[in-house]
Amino acid sequence: MHRFYVMRGPQGQIETVKVGGQAFVAVWPDMISALRYKARHPELMSFWTVPLDRRLYEEKFLDASGGRARFFLMSGANPGQEIERGRALDVSEIEAELYPELSRHALQKWRHAARSASGLRANEARV
Repeated sequence: MHRFYVMRGPQGQIETVKVGGQAFVAVWPDMISALRYKARHPELMSFWTVPLDRRLYEEKFLDASGGRARFFLMSGANPGQEIERGRALDVSEIEAELYPELSRHALQKWRHAARSASGLRANEARV
């Protein structure tokens, strides 16, 4: 069972929210709360609610420059107050969920290797 969900648009874009003037990737704690949010925001009707799994995380949120996406956990408890009752979600919380077999030290090594590999692919594409 997945713990986090995001909304992915028809062009592959991921739904974001502005909190305090900063953009965050919107993350929901379960499918039901994501669908309730989507029902109240018709502009999201073309978006799919998808689990935030390893493949999506590695494809969309790891980059060779070492930059990190910022995530915001939308509250699932009170419809209409997702942002007010939500909170910033640390990347380490997401990675601990996606890579439970790795220790904190192993996650740091994996993150470094993943960035190096994505940098190599980006450089190869430019040739």
